[in-house]
Amino acid sequence: MPATLAATFAATFAATLAPIFAATFSAILPAILPTVAAADGLDCTFTTICSPLTDCQNHPGVPFRFNVISGVLSFITDDGLLVGTPLSHLTPPALGALFDTAPDSTILLTITGSGEAVMTTQDITQGDQLQSVSYFGTCEPGA
Repeated sequence: MPATLAATFAATFAATLAPIFAATFSAILPAILPTVAAADGLDCTFTTICSPLTDCQNHPGVPFRFNVISGVLSFITDDGLLVGTPLSHLTPPALGALFDTAPDSTILLTITGSGEAVMTTQDITQGDQLQSVSYFGTCEPGA
């Protein structure tokens, strides 16, 4: 993956996706992950970025912060607060959520009980093509 493409992915992630994830988990966190629910948020660092159009590339770490508001993880984008739909089929302490981020755009986040995380963005482009990027890393309760 060219350096400029990785930088674009990192910038897009930080600008649009971080605020989205901060909104989703507040309602499910107290029951599933009491440690996270008691924290002020969830700090994630994604160190590998992959796309079908390019090879996977290691990254020094794309930070992502989810705030906990009323027991739900949330994050804010330029368009406002985004809240995801919890993935109820996961066995606690694992958790996940699906975010409707824009017309024809979705984010899927899955976190294991040990904090291993993957976030995938999926977009249907104007040419009716599917674009997908996956971010791999870890998440842990924030202070």
